[in-house]
Amino acid sequence: MKDVAKKLGVSVSTVSRAINNHPDIRPKTKQEVLEAMKELNYTPNAVARSLIQRKSFTIGLMLPDITDPFLSSMAQGIEEVISDSGYHLVYGNTSRIREKEESFLLSAAQRKLDGLIITSDYMDGEMMQVLRNLEIPIVFLRRRPPAELDMPFVDVDHYKGSCRAVEYLLSLHHRHIGFIGMPDFSYTGRERYRAFCDTMQKNNIPIAEGATIFGERSYQSGYESMRDLTASYPEMTAVFAANDILAIGALEWLAEQNISVPDQMSIVGFDNLEVSNLHWIKLTTVAQPRKEMGMKSAELLMTMIQEKDSKAASILFDTELIIRRTCAPINL
Repeated sequence: MKDVAKKLGVSVSTVSRAINNHPDIRPKTKQEVLEAMKELNYTPNAVARSLIQRKSFTIGLMLPDITDPFLSSMAQGIEEVISDSGYHLVYGNTSRIREKEESFLLSAAQRKLDGLIITSDYMDGEMMQVLRNLEIPIVFLRRRPPAELDMPFVDVDHYKGSCRAVEYLLSLHHRHIGFIGMPDFSYTGRERYRAFCDTMQKNNIPIAEGATIFGERSYQSGYESMRDLTASYPEMTAVFAANDILAIGALEWLAEQNISVPDQMSIVGFDNLEVSNLHWIKLTTVAQPRKEMGMKSAELLMTMIQEKDSKAASILFDTELIIRRTCAPINL
């Protein structure tokens, strides 16, 4: 840093502030410092910097499945904000395995991570204690922390969005509506199922025996669930699938059986994945601002890191019903 400062005729502290993205450094000065560093082949010693500032400048992101297009879109938003703040991101892909979640959280202490953004499938007493022991800022993403944990979250209103989806089918005069759900341990799955039940009850429409089925988060599960649901509930004219992947799997089975969508069967999904807008699919679905959710979780975490005593408030995004081609009014 002394060599860079000497070349530019500035103080060493000015060079240090430019390297660390200090807000009182003019963009022009920062650019001159970066160019001088390049000319002198100077690279900051990250280990030394972390020891001096007692920061690792590294954030952990724990996700249950990085191949999930919904989660990868959120991760992209997180990475943009983290990178612009001068931090690096360490991924933990847990494959929805409890032991992997615990291992990643424990490694956060060993790596001296400055903060965590987590999407957890398992949050029992032992896991909560692991989080408390970390004593670093933590933001839950697309999950609600247990009441015992005083930690903020970023999510959407799954219940409200699902009510909107079911109400749309009811507005098209469908009364025999089926439901394809996610695993019972999924908070989002439970909220979407609760919305389905409440909306049907609110409109005085009984849920028929055999009208609901639960599976995994996969196209194959949607395919098999649609097959089984049709067999158990032959009067069914519409289906609310708890996510787009299940809905598209259902569409695949219907296409193989030459059951016309939406003329003979209406389908609504949830998530608004890119694949849902393909020409042959055009799925009516409930959209979530995926990338914005990721960006907001990262912004929230950076504020908590930079303003150590700040009390972060949780953020709940709204959803939007996207009407495409998989729903039609029932013939009365």
